[in-house]
Amino acid sequence: METLRNEVTITLAGEDRTMRATFGAIRAIEGALGKSMIALINQIGQQGDLSITDAATIVHHGLRGHDDPRLTLEEVGEGIVEAGLSKISLPVVEFVSRALSGVSVGKSEKAEK
Repeated sequence: METLRNEVTITLAGEDRTMRATFGAIRAIEGALGKSMIALINQIGQQGDLSITDAATIVHHGLRGHDDPRLTLEEVGEGIVEAGLSKISLPVVEFVSRALSGVSVGKSEKAEK
């Protein structure tokens, strides 16, 4: 399957899954965490601070942005504990960065090159 610009692949619970930065996903993340995506990337980038709660919330809603409701927030959190927060942090940061840099829904990465 072709990767879209607003999608990030993450391995969780032994399976590759896709997070998609949609308006609904971004809105849900900001609402659940009580901070903007800009505040999140500043927190992660400048302070090196990514809590497991933040990571689980971002992944959970990112998966739902890709219409993947199979995992609950609790299951996502357990998957992060199992994989290790350090292994999950890179795709989480990439997801937040893509959400901030703007995305073209449905446009492939190949179309950009």
